[in-house]
Amino acid sequence: MPFPLVMFAIFVMSIMVMSPSSQPSAADASHQKLFAITKITDADSLRSGEIRIRLHGIDAPEMKQLCEDKEGQTYRCGLQARNYLVKLIGKGAELACDHLDTDRYGRLVMRCYHQGIDISAALVRSGWALAYRRYAKDYIADERDAKMKNAGMHQGRFEAPWDWRRQN
Repeated sequence: MPFPLVMFAIFVMSIMVMSPSSQPSAADASHQKLFAITKITDADSLRSGEIRIRLHGIDAPEMKQLCEDKEGQTYRCGLQARNYLVKLIGKGAELACDHLDTDRYGRLVMRCYHQGIDISAALVRSGWALAYRRYAKDYIADERDAKMKNAGMHQGRFEAPWDWRRQN
């Protein structure tokens, strides 16, 4: 291959590599693995077969946790949060997830997407989970928006899941 042709090929390849459209995005599939969800334990804990997944950056109410609505009536907010997630992703959903860490219980801490939607962000924006500031700052603005809209748990009174677990 003549030298000018080699240089031209290298030039074209370097343009392709540097092109913004070829750069990985936050939800780039090349960095993610697909997981078929077999169980939704609660709104921030999922299973894919034997793999236990903890959603990154959020904390949702526990299944036994109770909250009060705007009229002061008690309801099972942990169950409501889980039901919201079931409705959001459907049964048997396939999620694209980035493995970020492993927690002390051996669960894979992941940022997961369903049809391009960041599940953690959706849960916090809906008011069925809180930004877990102890571990991440990613969803604080989403929580602020949910509070302003009185969405989900923010419609009434509730105890932060981390406080509820400490007392129960």
